[in-house]
Amino acid sequence: MIEDKIESWYKRIGKKIGVFLLVIVAIYVILRLHIIGLFAPFIVAWIFASLLNPVVTWAYQKFKVPRGIGTILSMLSILSGLLAIIYIVVQKLWEQIVNFTKMLPEISDEMIHQLNHIELNLGDRLQLIPGAYALTNLDGIIEKVIESLSSFLTSVIPTIYGGISKVPDIILFTIVMFLATFFMTRDFYNIKAFVKAQFSDTIIDKIVIMQRGVVGAIGGYVRTQLILMSITFCICLVGLFLFGIEYALLLSVIIAIIDAFPVFGSGTILIPWAVYNLIVGHYSIGLGLLGIYGIIFVTRQIMEPRILASQIGVYALVTVMAVYIGYKTIGFFGLIVGPALVVVLQMLQNVGALPKFKPVKKPEYEGEYNEKHTSNRNNKRS
Repeated sequence: MIEDKIESWYKRIGKKIGVFLLVIVAIYVILRLHIIGLFAPFIVAWIFASLLNPVVTWAYQKFKVPRGIGTILSMLSILSGLLAIIYIVVQKLWEQIVNFTKMLPEISDEMIHQLNHIELNLGDRLQLIPGAYALTNLDGIIEKVIESLSSFLTSVIPTIYGGISKVPDIILFTIVMFLATFFMTRDFYNIKAFVKAQFSDTIIDKIVIMQRGVVGAIGGYVRTQLILMSITFCICLVGLFLFGIEYALLLSVIIAIIDAFPVFGSGTILIPWAVYNLIVGHYSIGLGLLGIYGIIFVTRQIMEPRILASQIGVYALVTVMAVYIGYKTIGFFGLIVGPALVVVLQMLQNVGALPKFKPVKKPEYEGEYNEKHTSNRNNKRS
């Protein structure tokens, strides 16, 4: 009798709970043991193969170009162009870091000079202003911040040079990645057919559903960040251009990239920049920068949950919870892993591996509220 109940419970609930726990343990083991790092070149190669395959397939169907030759041509053109863009961007960023590091002492001296000038002009009247003590010590604070930033950037340069010792690993990674990209792109459909042949149709259907969900979660989050970065970039570009800021395009790109990181955000640049301009008397630029930051902040807070929810198909509140819990649990990568896990759980429900939530019926109080609201309006009209 008890055995029958246990067996019945296992078939109804226990099996699904076991699958759920196995998935959680597998994810933990993969993250804990850094297994992804062992397959990193092949994961990157498969991503590149997925991007190149439509081009290779189109060339084969349109011009009868063999897939091997089409793969080589696409890798030489598309991947070379992509890597060239990455190289140019990294080179420009490196130049900016070096130049900015050299300019920091001048910036620090200029800011301290401006603060001392303000103190001399105000004189004794400065003591009547609330918070004046903080203002008189602000030059020392700014000097310490600039020194800390300078030391950090200075330490970055040796760290990057120290990365040269890992050049053999980088070269090996690159060679393996390119070779794997070639074979995966050339034999793209054969590899997919081989993998599918190892499983039954039922398992394949469930895997396809889960794969689409995971890819949709990660891709949806990336698309969301790109959309939000584009919005931030446009707001900054228009605002900085209207206020006549030099290098508006470059600064807009940098602010848009930093805004994607929740720990920093666009305020990391805009707020100190605005405070400095207000202190030195450039009130229009300072207030303008604060206005740009306010527009970016409000826009991002309103649009991020909605865009992210629409991209990955999860309720906005659940999306926000997943992003926050993921970030607090495993750091920056939790911003991607959190929503992805939510979608994985949703896919497990869709394939029957986990029990689905009970459907929500329309609450009775809504109907009662609508009836009362309608009757009250009719009474007021009469």
